[in-house]
Amino acid sequence: MATYRLDLSGEVCPIPLLRTQQKFQQLLTGDTLVVETDFSRSVRNIMEWAEKNGLKFAVENLEDGVWQVCLTK
Repeated sequence: MATYRLDLSGEVCPIPLLRTQQKFQQLLTGDTLVVETDFSRSVRNIMEWAEKNGLKFAVENLEDGVWQVCLTK
C-alpha cells in the first residue's frame, strides 16, 4: 500500500477533480491519494465523485481555506 499526494492549491474547478480522477485510476487497491486544495468547491466535487463511486474518503480542514481529502482505493 502506497500513499500519493496531489497539491492542487491555486487550481479551480474542474481541474482538481479531473487531476484527482486521473491519478486515482493509476492507484492499486489499498493505495491512498491525499489531495490538498484551497478551493472549497473542489472539495465538494471530489466528495460527490467519491460517494457516487463508493470510495472511502476523509476530509480535514488543515487551516482556514485549505483542505485535505484522503481517498482510499
